[in-house]
Amino acid sequence: MKETMKKIIMILFIFVGISTLVLNSNITAYAEKSINNTNPKPTNFNIAVAADWGCNEDAKRTSENIQANHPEVVIAAGDLSYKGQGDCWENIILPFESKLKIAMGDHEYSDTKGGKTGVVNEYLNPLGLTKTYYSFDKNNAHILVTDPYLDYKPGSSQYQFIENDLKTASTNPNIDWTLVVEPIPMYTSPSKHPANSTIRDIYHPLFDKYGVDLVFSGDNHNYQRTFPLKYNTGGTNPETVDKGSSNYNSDEGVIYLISGTAGRSHYAIKQQSPFVAKQDDKNFGFLNIDISDKTLKGSFIINGQGSVIDQFTISKTKA
Repeated sequence: MKETMKKIIMILFIFVGISTLVLNSNITAYAEKSINNTNPKPTNFNIAVAADWGCNEDAKRTSENIQANHPEVVIAAGDLSYKGQGDCWENIILPFESKLKIAMGDHEYSDTKGGKTGVVNEYLNPLGLTKTYYSFDKNNAHILVTDPYLDYKPGSSQYQFIENDLKTASTNPNIDWTLVVEPIPMYTSPSKHPANSTIRDIYHPLFDKYGVDLVFSGDNHNYQRTFPLKYNTGGTNPETVDKGSSNYNSDEGVIYLISGTAGRSHYAIKQQSPFVAKQDDKNFGFLNIDISDKTLKGSFIINGQGSVIDQFTISKTKA
């Protein structure tokens, strides 16, 4: 009888132990599942943007200026070394090469030895890129890079990629900001290069439709920032959504920025277009984009003492 009772007690102990172990495992699994399903607010981060570099001392100072602001992403928006090879420019951007994304300007195709093959060897391969138009996410921002020197018209592979990419980003609940790099300006005050009306008529309606916030360009070697703009089908001048100088609280309208100020040279601005909020043709520097959840702050930081000569803020109030 005693032996039988001992066996029963032992079986009970084993059963209780197994039950406790299973219960604890389930609790742990549920806790891990809850943690994995949690979507924390994105951390603050910043993006540096500059185009029209060259390999001179001003470009080196822009690189140092960018490094001093510790960006998480650096975008070189076209016209990089102006040489047959990318070596001299790659030495300038080496400190932040791992953070770098690039767009193709006309000088990549016209100056680089080997044409398109040279572009691949000198610029894409060193950065691990496979195409000249692509997109990527950084926290709650989606960045699309286009190539205006490849076929971009409706029906082309690039057009289809751009439209599908913007559509997908617009329906992603984790994306609050959509930024586009388009090396040729779609809007500009009168300067050396005019705005490209073909690109504008094809893509500005798409940008409006899918909620693009900012478009970065270069080509004109100066700094320009437009008001938030909507495409105007009835005339050459766009519709200005908000004529405030620097603080915007609307999801509507796209701000177009030219930051061709990396160091190559300056192009004079002849006058200020009515849709341009701020412009400068005297300073080199870069455009810094700070993103904190649903607030975006842009600053044009010039070389030297790191002075800010233009600043704007967009706050998204819609859910």
